[in-house]
Amino acid sequence: MFARQQAAALRDIKGELDGAGVALVAIGSGSPEGAAHFAKKLRFSGEMYVNQDLGAYKAFRLERGLLETLGPTSLIRGIQAMKKGFRQGRTDGDLWQQGGVFVLGPGNRLVFQHRNKSAGDHADLDAVLSAALG
Repeated sequence: MFARQQAAALRDIKGELDGAGVALVAIGSGSPEGAAHFAKKLRFSGEMYVNQDLGAYKAFRLERGLLETLGPTSLIRGIQAMKKGFRQGRTDGDLWQQGGVFVLGPGNRLVFQHRNKSAGDHADLDAVLSAALG
């Protein structure tokens, strides 16, 4: 449900990113078929890649674990997400792996980073836009 919530939020700012010539790229840990299903279901039109060995997640030092996924903070965020209409659907990939949002600038310089500490800990999209458009 949290990946759906994050993808929907990023989908909503894609027009602004496109207007500034900034590519939106998502990386999932599941299968190519799962990623295609996810993108179609959510009408996510950014680039979508899969990284089943979690190498990209490790390179960006992203959190992974049972408590990060099912801890009390995540449960509260899950209730909040459900109140907004998000539901857990078909799963694919590493359920314990947390994500993040990164903005790379010219020369592959990292200009923004947010590593989810737990499930549902999403980046502030105003900060993402500021970094991407700034």
